[in-house]
Amino acid sequence: MAKHIAGKTFSTPEEAGVTPPTAEEIAAANAAFAAFDAQRAAVPESERLHLSERFIDDTSGTEFDTRNNT
Repeated sequence: MAKHIAGKTFSTPEEAGVTPPTAEEIAAANAAFAAFDAQRAAVPESERLHLSERFIDDTSGTEFDTRNNT
């Protein structure tokens, strides 16, 4: 059964009516990730940007943020 957390609905792929990806789709996605990782690795360490933790998820800083419930 779907769960509702922080205004979002989470369900299994079967509940959502999503078909599993084919082997070709998985291979294409893996190739795209590998290309991105290679591009990212080519950036010198001194020029890399660090994103704040507030960009990690949608619940950061809300009442649903489990890291800091004070």
